[in-house]
Amino acid sequence: MKHHLRSICMVLAFLVGGLLHAELAPLAAWLPVGITVMLCITFIGLDTKQLKPTWMHLVLLLVLQLMAFVFWGCAALMGNRVLAESLFYCAAAPVASAAPVIVNLLKGNTAFITTAMVLSQAVFGVVTPFLLPLVVDAPGVGYVDFLLVVLQQLMLALGAPALISVLLRISYPPCKLWAPKLRDWSLAIWIINLTIVSAAGTHRLVQMHCSLRDLWPIAAGALLICAIGFVGGYWLGYPRLKRECSQALGQKNTILTLYIAGQPYASPLAYVGPAFYVFFHNIANAIQLSLALREKKKYGIDT
Repeated sequence: MKHHLRSICMVLAFLVGGLLHAELAPLAAWLPVGITVMLCITFIGLDTKQLKPTWMHLVLLLVLQLMAFVFWGCAALMGNRVLAESLFYCAAAPVASAAPVIVNLLKGNTAFITTAMVLSQAVFGVVTPFLLPLVVDAPGVGYVDFLLVVLQQLMLALGAPALISVLLRISYPPCKLWAPKLRDWSLAIWIINLTIVSAAGTHRLVQMHCSLRDLWPIAAGALLICAIGFVGGYWLGYPRLKRECSQALGQKNTILTLYIAGQPYASPLAYVGPAFYVFFHNIANAIQLSLALREKKKYGIDT
């Protein structure tokens, strides 16, 4: 029942966030705090010697960049710059900070997905500022300006929890044993974050007064990117790393790209893509957790 409750809570997070968007949207400023605590729980339990890049990490990084280029390029060739910008934010986003949490719940290789997350965010920080001038229509905004925007959010999302966890491990080595005990707390924080992200995205959509004609191509594109990421990653990593690679390509750091898409230089409607992606990739997570539970029961594995 506990495992089914996790999937149900993911869906309820979106319902609550959508219904109470006006009341919960202001809490978006606290999202970095939740992410920091979540990652600290993951990092303190990791053996840093296990964080070794492999050839599969290189493949995942190349696929992430290829997806961003292909989806942006196809929409741009269609003459829809706003759609192209929005799909770029969806496809180019690095591996989510919550991916290690999900892989941990799936009893997968946490070290592998954490390495993928760190590498993808580092590559995103270097490459994306070069690409954004092509993606957005922002005369006068150069590489350094884009770099500062990206690095500011990356430091909050990745640098702060990494530093805190290192200091904890040095000052109190037994803290390494906290991670398994705090796994459910990490999930609870993630559910709260989902609720707030859903509220913030819904509130912004309501304020935009967008028509269905404007929204459906962006939503459909975000859904397609999500499906390709999860399914393609599953087959790319099959059989040993199927869930890890599925998470790496499907579970995106949408909080980072929503922040970038919310900047003054970005097209306001482009924000819709990563906002929809939040919903799609977490529904995929709920399905993945349910399928993993079914597989364990099928083979009589104790959950």
